[in-house]
Amino acid sequence: MGVSDIRDLDRDGARRLETVSWLLIAVTAAVTAAWFALTDMAFAVSSAVPPLAGAAVALACGIFYRTLRPDERLSSTTVGLAQLIAFPVFGLPLSYLVASLGRPTVDPMFHAWDLALGLDWRAYLGFVNERPLLGKVLKEAYDSLLVQMIVVMAALGLTGRAYQLQRFLVAYFLASLVTIAISGVLPAYAMFVHLGLTPADYANLRPSAAEVHVPDFNALRSGAMTVISLKHAEGIITFPSLHATLGLLFMVALWSVPWLRWPGVAVNLLLIAATPIDGGHYFVDVAAGLVIGVAALGAADALAALRRTPRAVAVAETS
Repeated sequence: MGVSDIRDLDRDGARRLETVSWLLIAVTAAVTAAWFALTDMAFAVSSAVPPLAGAAVALACGIFYRTLRPDERLSSTTVGLAQLIAFPVFGLPLSYLVASLGRPTVDPMFHAWDLALGLDWRAYLGFVNERPLLGKVLKEAYDSLLVQMIVVMAALGLTGRAYQLQRFLVAYFLASLVTIAISGVLPAYAMFVHLGLTPADYANLRPSAAEVHVPDFNALRSGAMTVISLKHAEGIITFPSLHATLGLLFMVALWSVPWLRWPGVAVNLLLIAATPIDGGHYFVDVAAGLVIGVAALGAADALAALRRTPRAVAVAETS
């Protein structure tokens, strides 16, 4: 199989995954809209206008560079950006709707699982608290999601790695939906709340998301929150950890770009290590997030292999 044949197969797989990405966005939007329609919950539509407008502009650029002025790298980058912006518009409200089910929280079970595995969260908190510089480094890594999203989109799209870009997006969307579904069945507050800690217990640290989700989580569970707005949405899911999932997905995505390979590994190992403290996650949250990440990547590859074009099949069979 020659280089051009490999590129053809990658292009074919990228287009299939691009279609899957749009389908996942459409399904998420449909489920979210139906849920709002069938309950007393309401959505602040105005909060969705800016991101959807941005997604529309990016998609228009993608269509322009795919049809009127063909440039595969720019088209794959801008279409992928449109998808990346559009998905959370529907995914974030869905996570809130799932939390509003108000099922019993299971923090004691997760804590017990950690201890059964010999993982002492309080000891880890103490270790990091005694090393403020390490705490700052971990916090910066934990807060790097937005920057890494931009880097991944630009690095993969603008270097012609359209397949890797769409593989990342499909895996991210699938993992998010699985995480949202599981969080509805196994909701939890997170470790800081479960242990009743106060800032005095970690005086040298400023965790990014120790309890930031609690007001919304409580309001959803009690029924006090009836309007969901993207302007004030927080990450309210404890188990599994989507941060850990994204750390893995970022590493895999950036591994395909030689000059970003090892920086990507370093930053995302730190991100995963930061998740228990800066996200208040149980260790089992992190483990579950990593497992979901691996499964989502495998699912993306399987979906890309479906319905190959006749030419792609012929090339694969003769290689």
